[in-house]
Amino acid sequence: MSPETLDSDDLVLRFGGSLVEQLGAQLYPSVTATVAELISNAWDADAQNVWVEVPFGKAWDENSEIVVTDDGNGMTREQARTMYLIVGRKRRMSALGAKSEGGRNVHGRKGIGKLAAFGTAGVLDCVTVREDETTTFRLDYDGIRKLDPSADYKVEDVPDALALTAPDGTQLAHGTKIRLTNLHLKRAVSRDQFIRSMSRRFALDSNDMTVYINEEVTLERFSLETEFRFPADGVPDPDIAAENGWAVESLDGNEVRWWIGFTQTPLQEDQAQGISILANGKMAQRPFKFERSQGTTGQLGQEYMIGEVVADWLDSGTDIEDDLIQSNRDQLQLEDARLENFMDWGRRRLSWALRERAELRRNKSFSQFEASAEVTELLSDFTTRERERMLSIARKLSDIDEIDETGITETMRSVVNAQSDSVVREMMERIEDTDDNVSISIWSLVHEFGLIDARRNLTLIEARLATIEKLQSSVAGGAREVPDIHNIIVADPWLLDPRWSLFGHEVDLESLDIDFEPELDETGNQLDFMFALAPQPPAPLDEVVVVEIKRGTNPDLSVRKANEGEVHKFHGYVLGVKEHYAKSTDKPAVRGLMIAQDYTKQANVTRKSLETTQDVRLGFRTWDRVIEDTKRMHQGWLKVSQDRLDDDPGA
Repeated sequence: MSPETLDSDDLVLRFGGSLVEQLGAQLYPSVTATVAELISNAWDADAQNVWVEVPFGKAWDENSEIVVTDDGNGMTREQARTMYLIVGRKRRMSALGAKSEGGRNVHGRKGIGKLAAFGTAGVLDCVTVREDETTTFRLDYDGIRKLDPSADYKVEDVPDALALTAPDGTQLAHGTKIRLTNLHLKRAVSRDQFIRSMSRRFALDSNDMTVYINEEVTLERFSLETEFRFPADGVPDPDIAAENGWAVESLDGNEVRWWIGFTQTPLQEDQAQGISILANGKMAQRPFKFERSQGTTGQLGQEYMIGEVVADWLDSGTDIEDDLIQSNRDQLQLEDARLENFMDWGRRRLSWALRERAELRRNKSFSQFEASAEVTELLSDFTTRERERMLSIARKLSDIDEIDETGITETMRSVVNAQSDSVVREMMERIEDTDDNVSISIWSLVHEFGLIDARRNLTLIEARLATIEKLQSSVAGGAREVPDIHNIIVADPWLLDPRWSLFGHEVDLESLDIDFEPELDETGNQLDFMFALAPQPPAPLDEVVVVEIKRGTNPDLSVRKANEGEVHKFHGYVLGVKEHYAKSTDKPAVRGLMIAQDYTKQANVTRKSLETTQDVRLGFRTWDRVIEDTKRMHQGWLKVSQDRLDDDPGA
């Protein structure tokens, strides 16, 4: 029933202005989506150039605006009234069908793209010129969405002068300029992210149309550096043709062009991962993974995956029934049965690419490992047979998901260094005796949890705890400072401080002009000994530690206490060492550590005062405290190593 034959009591369907919220603000909720739709309008108008002006890097305020200008056909006032300003006009049902005046395949279809502006802005101003006729008008979002269903929205002229000029001021003879104001978004827009996103939305040949962003950037085809890229690195079927970096196939009689790539490092932005679908030069599906379930094979590779599929037939036809793309024009109607074969094809191509990438990466990692000079040195002491066995382990390591040449080298270094550990050797032999697939899984655990290093640490810690017990027994049993205790500590300086693992060089105190006067008991026996330790060459001489050790017990095994005079003398020795090195070009840090079983009351007062002195760093400790701290640290280390070995498949 036409409106002319309606009676006053007939039921009618009306549309309120709030429909704009659903068709504009909610369908195009981002700056990128809004601007992309305006660029598409310029394409459909046969523009050769489009200038986009967006405020980047700062929060928007009431003065911020987005401007998109093109040198396309433009519109007369009548065309604006009868075409552009009709929401829902089926463009492809016109006399030109799916072609523009210049013969391009148009992007527009449903007549709602002009509402995309309201996803970002509150006001749209337009100036358009065609055949020397200039038309301007303004669309106000609040005015439209509050419109009563019984009323039409009256479009007003732009109140201020809006000229059709390029950003450099050049007057354009024809085209359209859209200015968006009252912008909704308050946070800053990233320039780089905007450009990356826009490059994925379009695959336009610059010979057909050039898009400038803030006059400084020409929008280029999407490109990202990849480690592997197909079809350049292979195709799933030898019958698939490769043309200029694209694979070309036929699917149900329709041409499909594609490439799939994998970056060197994971893509940090989730929306950047996946394959975008392009139709007629514009994105029809934002990057996705063909709704592929994440199986175990190549699962991690999806974080590295990018690519494009060109399928122009997805955006063919003129009527709504033919449309396979959602209203916002950046997502396919994935539930449509007509896309089942396409989706199945895409999942098969992704599965193949992920498997192929895993194989290429394994081969690359192992080849780099095998060819490195570091590996040659690492395996130089092995016989030919032993070397082959080690390389066999490395090949299995290269089968681990996402391991690289560095990871293989680190694990193999642990394997080589652990050859003297019988427990580790037995573990490796048991791994190698298993089925290859099981063996690879076990080596994956060994690599991930550092089980070989944990096993070696366990052996090391057990040996160190035995050394601590030896020192403890020596001190408690009245062992002499020289040679007993001195030899134990110089051989293992970490006994005094676990951080002293590099201290293995004993400095000659006489060469430093230090005249040490040892303390003697009533029978003339020496009660202490002093020495200095420095990093073992070729490590740089950046620190010197002066150590004085006091006997722990008297001849009757009672506790011997260091007195105030001994504390003062030690302070003087350390100052002497510091003064000696003060003459050096590179002055090492000098500090002192005295260890006694106990201190007299006055010595305690003096040592506490000296520990806060500014002239040199001094520490005074008891044997019990030294041994207890070192033992506690190693026992904690032992527990960590044992915990890590709980999941060791070879333990």
